[in-house]
Amino acid sequence: MAASSEEGSGVRPALTAADLISAAPELSSIADIQAETLSLKGSANLRFQEIVTLCQHAENATCDGILVTQGTDTMEETSFLASLLYKGSVPLVFTGAMRSPGQPGADGRANLLAAAQTALADGAPSVSVVMNDEIHHPFYVTKAHTSNVAAFQSPVRGPIGQIAEDTVYLHPVHPSPTFDIPAQFAPIALLSALLDDDGNLFDTILSAGYAGLVVEGFGAGHVSELVSEKLAGIAHEVPVILSSRVRAGSVFERTYGYRGAEIDLLSKGLVPAGRLSGRKARILLSLLLGLKMPNWRQEFAMVVKQV
Repeated sequence: MAASSEEGSGVRPALTAADLISAAPELSSIADIQAETLSLKGSANLRFQEIVTLCQHAENATCDGILVTQGTDTMEETSFLASLLYKGSVPLVFTGAMRSPGQPGADGRANLLAAAQTALADGAPSVSVVMNDEIHHPFYVTKAHTSNVAAFQSPVRGPIGQIAEDTVYLHPVHPSPTFDIPAQFAPIALLSALLDDDGNLFDTILSAGYAGLVVEGFGAGHVSELVSEKLAGIAHEVPVILSSRVRAGSVFERTYGYRGAEIDLLSKGLVPAGRLSGRKARILLSLLLGLKMPNWRQEFAMVVKQV
């Protein structure tokens, strides 16, 4: 969607799709590339609807594979949403760059080539993220470093493939469930458990008009006794998802029984996010409630089981 270049006041989104293609002449040796720019904005400004538009556009394209370039800040979220919506028949591959073109060791050109090779590979997944010669599934990938070229990692299960010597090596993956596009995404809040938190932000969830809440608990899914009681009240009115603020591992369901631990919270109506991160659980819940699914709990659990 957009790529950045250096200007007098700092790095800004400026490079079009055509600019990126012309800077990577190796691409022409493996495919006939057509470039199209859908937007020029920093990835922090992307909205769900723009990912909907991207998926619809991609589904109507006539080609063997599609590369999506964007800023890396929100790629773990945009690719996850795309994996839930995209129903096209050709691979959709997200990629970007950790270093701008003017920096030493700029990685954008290599990432573009690796993404194109992945898009053309036999057995390529419907949606993937390719960075630093690694192929990641959107369910698992996260940006784990602010600047390292190896910033994108999948701590839950590792990459689903690699590129070496112009060869794509893929591990088998199960097809991801996909959903229809809602008329409107539901507004979902995301809050984290914090040491010695007064919990006042939790009091604003219902009055602010949120349709649901995702809480990132301590450890395997724990909060303070104070927050536990606030969550009970919220869960009586809107869906509340229990995730963890820890990078990897599953939310527990039947181990810790003290007030504020997972057994207590689930008994109050919270729904476990499994190994799905809070950021991705928010996107999934927003989609399911936007579709007004009466069985949203079962649909949420179905996706969680895939992670």
